[in-house]
Amino acid sequence: MKMSVGWLSLCLLCQGSTAGDLGTWGDVYPVAEKDMLNLIIERIEQLEHSAGWPKLRESFFHRVIDHSERPSPVRGINRTRQYASRYFDPSVRIAADLKDQQGRIFARQGEVINPLKFVPFMQTLYFINGDDPLQVAWMKRQQPKTVQVKIILVRGDIPKTSVALDSRIYFDQNGKLCERFGITEVPTRITPVPGGERLYIEAVPAERQS
Repeated sequence: MKMSVGWLSLCLLCQGSTAGDLGTWGDVYPVAEKDMLNLIIERIEQLEHSAGWPKLRESFFHRVIDHSERPSPVRGINRTRQYASRYFDPSVRIAADLKDQQGRIFARQGEVINPLKFVPFMQTLYFINGDDPLQVAWMKRQQPKTVQVKIILVRGDIPKTSVALDSRIYFDQNGKLCERFGITEVPTRITPVPGGERLYIEAVPAERQS
C-alpha cells in the first residue's frame, strides 16, 4: 500500500516523540532571524538610497531585456549535415489517475495514452538556429502543408529572426521541446502523419531546397 507523504511525516514525528530527553547543551535563546522577505525589502531600500542604484537598475533592466530577446541557447544541438527521418509516438504512461471536473476517472495510473487520439496535431513545427543565415534562408523556402506553423529557435535573436522571416518566433526555453522530441540537430521539421497518432520528424540540411 502506498503511504502518503502526510502519513509518513506523522509516523516520523511520532517516532521522534518517543526519544529520551538528552538535556540542554548551552544557553537557549529565542530565534531572532528576520523574515527573508523583509530582508530583501530592506536591502532594496538601502540600494535605492545609494549612489550606485541608478546604474545598477539600468544594468539589470538591460540584462532582462537582452535575455528575453536572446535566451540562453539550447545545449547539445548541432547543425544538420545529413538528411534523416523518423516517426515519433508521443504516448505517455500515466503516473497517477486523471479525473475530469466531476471527479470521474478517465485515465488510470499505469495506462499508456497517446494524446494525439484526443487532441489532433494540425501544425508544422520548425526548429532552427536563428544565428545561422543558411538556416534562416532554408526557413524562407519552406512551403508547409498545414495552416498553422510555428518557428522555434534553439539559438538566436528573437526580434531579428522575426523580422527576417516576417513571422512570429518562439524559443525552446531550456530545451524542453528538443528533449521531448529527441532533437539533436537543426534544421528539424515536425509534421503530422495521416491517421493522427504519430508525428514525422525530419532533420534536414540547410542546403536543401525543401
